[in-house]
Amino acid sequence: MGENKVRAKRIGTLAIWVVLLVVVCVGVSYFVTGVMVKSETSWEHDQAHGHDWLHQQLELTAEEISAVDAFEPDYRRDRAKLLKEFNRQIAELRGLLVEKERYTAEVDAAIHELHEVHGSLQELSIRHYYDMISVLPPKKKEMLRKLALEALIEPE
Repeated sequence: MGENKVRAKRIGTLAIWVVLLVVVCVGVSYFVTGVMVKSETSWEHDQAHGHDWLHQQLELTAEEISAVDAFEPDYRRDRAKLLKEFNRQIAELRGLLVEKERYTAEVDAAIHELHEVHGSLQELSIRHYYDMISVLPPKKKEMLRKLALEALIEPE
């Protein structure tokens, strides 16, 4: 009978540890999805005020603004489409982090899909940078290069 008490005590202790582990995992999932990921729109740091700020930093003339604005609508349209998809991917990954108890093929696929969209956003931004470079005078090209390099050094 003493052996049964010891075995029952061990099983009870193990059950408590399993419950605590589940609680910790759920807590970490909520922390990651709620605090670190913030919100679906937290990635949208480059709104219209950023465009105006860049115009001010470069001290663009009316002619230069007109040249840049010639390709701006296509950039904004493509960027909005990619941001919508990026936010959808973030929401999907957020849901998987809460739903799944372990790293699965579904989580792996969601991460890779998110990286693809993020890469497309980066490519679009770099192409836009070169579009801007192509219409600016030499002094302002250098100013834009400096701002772009500073932005790449600073993590988001």
